Amino acid sequence: MNKSLITIAIAATTAFGAQANTNIVAGYFADWQYANPDNGYTVKDIPAENLTHIIYAFLSMCGPHTGASELVQKQVAKACEGKAPYTAIIVDREAALEHDFGNVDVKVDYKGHFAQLTQLKQDNPSIKILPSFGGWTMSEPFHAMVQDPKAMEHFSKTAVELIAQYPFFDGIDLDWEYPGGGGLTTSPWNPDTKLSDEQKEKERDAFTYLVKTMRADLDKLEESTKREYELSTAVGVGAKAAQIDWSEAQQYLTNMFAMTYDFLGGWGPQTGHLTNLHATERSWWGMGADVFINQMIELGIPSEKLVLGSAFYGRGWQGTKDFDGTLPKGDLVSEKGAEFGTGEHGYFMFWDLLKNYGADQGYAYKYDEQAQAPFLWNDKEKVFISFEDQRSIKAKVEWAKSTKLGGIFTWELSGDPSGELVEIMHQEMNK
Repeated sequence: MNKSLITIAIAATTAFGAQANTNIVAGYFADWQYANPDNGYTVKDIPAENLTHIIYAFLSMCGPHTGASELVQKQVAKACEGKAPYTAIIVDREAALEHDFGNVDVKVDYKGHFAQLTQLKQDNPSIKILPSFGGWTMSEPFHAMVQDPKAMEHFSKTAVELIAQYPFFDGIDLDWEYPGGGGLTTSPWNPDTKLSDEQKEKERDAFTYLVKTMRADLDKLEESTKREYELSTAVGVGAKAAQIDWSEAQQYLTNMFAMTYDFLGGWGPQTGHLTNLHATERSWWGMGADVFINQMIELGIPSEKLVLGSAFYGRGWQGTKDFDGTLPKGDLVSEKGAEFGTGEHGYFMFWDLLKNYGADQGYAYKYDEQAQAPFLWNDKEKVFISFEDQRSIKAKVEWAKSTKLGGIFTWELSGDPSGELVEIMHQEMNK
């Protein structure tokens, strides 16, 4: 099938897909995990039959990336040669367009993940595939871009032009971490990076302008392709969510993916659940996904546009103090984050926990029914690991449905190469 026929085939099925995908089950696909030496993950591993949305992480734009790795900075510099500031770009072109992941039936003039996603889209025409711009390490250029409406307009125009080149894409996801600060290069704890109240207010208005502009540009694309395109965004929790004028911005957005995870981690001594569904009297600072979601609704996000977040990974600490292995309390602390993990300290992919952190290794499985959160405890080593599993995901989906949320999503798919967590998300969402 040639490229023009692929476009026609996708266009013919997209409208039906938009009608069918009422209960969202989405997953972020991390474009770098194919190179994971312990458990590589590619497009062929995605359980597309159980998903409504795949979100490709991450693309970016030409602009400052001082917080990113040296490799990413080099990739951005190469991708931006001859391009104007704030032009939308594919950062890792090797992963997206050049690496050979195997043969496909579709006839396209590129390889990489994009060829595989073209095949996946042909095989699963109702699924939605969105590129996500930003992420934790590549959100810095957003702060510079939104200083100028013309820059935002340029980014929007070029982002829409980019997805038009690859007809398997069904819209755009924004993962700006975060409008109003609190991200990697805008830490509120650092006086040199903390945003002023004036800067926060400017970014609040700019976010609304950005999504309004992008929605208009996507509407223009719809007129030419006769397809529907989504515009979605990630949503930080707590103070980060409150930095956006959701009552205005939400009207331009299809879905808002609530990052209801990473409540705690090895970056601090506070020890407990990283993605508990319910806040309890034992929760650090009263944190729970339910609290954060209810706050988002109060801020003006329609519940049916909110998608609840789940984590296909865990966070861990060592030297946990005065813990008897029963239930964590709101004053539980550890000496430090775990100095081991899956590729990085204190971070544990779900598959790794199943394989290497069981009874044989001294870990006892525990479940906090009130919070709906599992954890592992090694009494000898004083190691506490919080994570997500089938039981907690089932509880999340049940609560999401009862609260009339749009669905559930995960960061990120490679943590579950067997697809068992995605399967429970799908089964429970479609009961």
